[in-house]
Amino acid sequence: MRMRHYFGLLSLLAVTFFAACNKNDKPAQPFDPAKQAETDEQLIREYIAKNNITGTVKDATSALHYKVLAPGIGGDTMKLNDRMNVSYKGTLLNGTVFDEGDKTRLSEARLDQLIEGWKIGLRKITKEGKIQLFVPSALGYKNSATGKIPANSVLIFEVTLHNYYY
Repeated sequence: MRMRHYFGLLSLLAVTFFAACNKNDKPAQPFDPAKQAETDEQLIREYIAKNNITGTVKDATSALHYKVLAPGIGGDTMKLNDRMNVSYKGTLLNGTVFDEGDKTRLSEARLDQLIEGWKIGLRKITKEGKIQLFVPSALGYKNSATGKIPANSVLIFEVTLHNYYY
């Protein structure tokens, strides 16, 4: 009886092993940053057109698209080591809100600790300015999922920069 159980268990393991080794399985495609950048650019342009968003600009040195909603006051922009008080809302292209915060939430964060899209975008406005950022995945969380954000996600932020300081 015991021998029959061992033989049955061994047979089950063998079937499971060979079923898992299906020859039709394709290996995972390696991540291609250039192809992802093209996809992100197309998704951002389609989103802007579909939502009738006018006045957007594409940053000259990156793939970030943005729209300054209010330029702010004063002439000085943030430095990378500045801390900030902001209000923000982050969404995915499908409208899912993945994060939002009031003006105290990031009061201890420095700009250089945030995603590249914010490092570039928040330097386009000054104190009390407001901006909408369309962040391609390479300037966000890249091909890594984090929290509610899937890998390779384009992110949309609306950010009000209340104040910044060193």
